[in-house]
Amino acid sequence: LDSPQFMGEEDAKLAKYDSILEEPSGWTKDRHTSYPTTDLNVVTDPFTAEDRAWLAEKLNARLSVLMERTFGVFRGAVRANDIFVVRYEPGGQPNLRRHTDSSFISFNIILNDGFEGGGTRFHSRPDGTHIDVKPPAVGYGILSNANILHEGLATTNGTRYILVGFDDIDERDPFTGEDTSLSVFSSWLNFSWMQIRFKEGWQDGRLRSDSSDRLAWHHSHYAVSVFNVLHKFMTATIDISAKFRIMTLVSPNNAGSYIAAMDREAEKTKHLEATRSNGFASWFAGQQIDVDVFGNLNKIWDSRKGNEDKFRAED
Repeated sequence: LDSPQFMGEEDAKLAKYDSILEEPSGWTKDRHTSYPTTDLNVVTDPFTAEDRAWLAEKLNARLSVLMERTFGVFRGAVRANDIFVVRYEPGGQPNLRRHTDSSFISFNIILNDGFEGGGTRFHSRPDGTHIDVKPPAVGYGILSNANILHEGLATTNGTRYILVGFDDIDERDPFTGEDTSLSVFSSWLNFSWMQIRFKEGWQDGRLRSDSSDRLAWHHSHYAVSVFNVLHKFMTATIDISAKFRIMTLVSPNNAGSYIAAMDREAEKTKHLEATRSNGFASWFAGQQIDVDVFGNLNKIWDSRKGNEDKFRAED
């Protein structure tokens, strides 16, 4: 899905970050071990609480609503597991090889212009075809099922910055236990949701096979293998029966009206307490963790362990 998220007077807000985006302030290349990017996390790196409050306001008003309408999940069930700014450039990292993301839903929003190349290529596993998507203007974003095979196309000139988010869909908050009001039809009766949960169960079993709890299901090779088989079966079923396609939701000519309408609707919820059951997504406090097949907190990333106070401050 291709749609606008930032525009107009907000360009000035994006331009404010020019100094932050200059190397070498905080850029890392080792947070994502399998498919590393040159990136800045919005919590642990040099962004302020004011910056995150502004970003959360825009994402709640525009992006979580879009996720709800498109994927059929209650917006309060959305929890970002990582939000970061990526830079692509010919002299550094120009592209990212094909992969899937470790989340349920992924988004990326273009933050600048003045570069050549770039975009995202989505691959069809069954027939080997692909579709290339390049947002038409600054502030436009791509929203997709995270399990679609994709790659970041090479930036051939200049520097390209994108805001990337990996988003999980929780039945309950893994830290507080708060019910997110996620429907069973959007979870255990949803192939796409179960596809990721069974993948998490398989990975959880592999990682915790040496646990001291000898009665845990993690020590059953049969149970772990079943999760792996179910994940692969659901992936193949979805690939064949529900082939992905690209939709442009809003044309550039209508972007201003679209954003204004989304913001007006968001104003009607400002009197509500910002809880997940009231429809407010968790964008920062719940980042950089792994959960098990039942949605319980399983592991905290190393990059979070040294910055726990920063994440907790976002509660």
